[in-house]
Amino acid sequence: MNDYAVTAQFYDPMAAAQHDRVDRQIRSALEGLAPMGDPIVDIGAGTGLTVQVIAGALPDAEILAVEPDPSMRSALMTRVWADPGLRRRVSILPMSIFAAPLPSTIAAAVASASAVHFSPDERRRLWGLLARRLAPTGCILVEVLCPTSLDIPEIRFATVRVGRIDYQGWSAATRIDDRRQKWRMTYVAAIDDTEIDRQITEFECWVASPAEIIEEAAASGLRGAIRGSLVVLRGGSDSI
Repeated sequence: MNDYAVTAQFYDPMAAAQHDRVDRQIRSALEGLAPMGDPIVDIGAGTGLTVQVIAGALPDAEILAVEPDPSMRSALMTRVWADPGLRRRVSILPMSIFAAPLPSTIAAAVASASAVHFSPDERRRLWGLLARRLAPTGCILVEVLCPTSLDIPEIRFATVRVGRIDYQGWSAATRIDDRRQKWRMTYVAAIDDTEIDRQITEFECWVASPAEIIEEAAASGLRGAIRGSLVVLRGGSDSI
């Protein structure tokens, strides 16, 4: 995954302003799942926003929060440690999903805002890794962020206030080729319209449409369906 040294300090207010709809979809897809003692894997857990969604939907489930980036992981640890309930049942795995010591069976996996960091070959490898461990009644939830590679002009995607400081998040994308985009993120902080900080970072992402994800996963015996911004993958014998 990418270096989030710049983004980490702004991620929570910026993501919280944008992600509520997808969080509701994740929560709805998980509610009613019976983990039966098997953990839920959060792939690219970031600062822990989706960990909280999973924990709320499944109050007794163990969560494996996989996060390779140290900047994001610092915020994740702070969030987990501050909540005794999360502290009891969330394990933070500081490596990629391919190096993570996963158990032989998992109840579910969630890839929220993280699938864009996997190349097509890595995605196919990921579906196989998860399919081999997925419980018969389990599911894999994949958020689709970038279905096609496009040039996207800069837009302001979030404005929030913390204390006296107003924060703005700006984003723009440049098409690299059919499979990749380069994103430019700008974070601006101001007091009374006076700018006090401006941070800029860039990263490349891999695009994938819902249909591509479903086709890739089918090679590992998974069946998929589109649910809003999510692709829901299940074992071949279970209904979607």
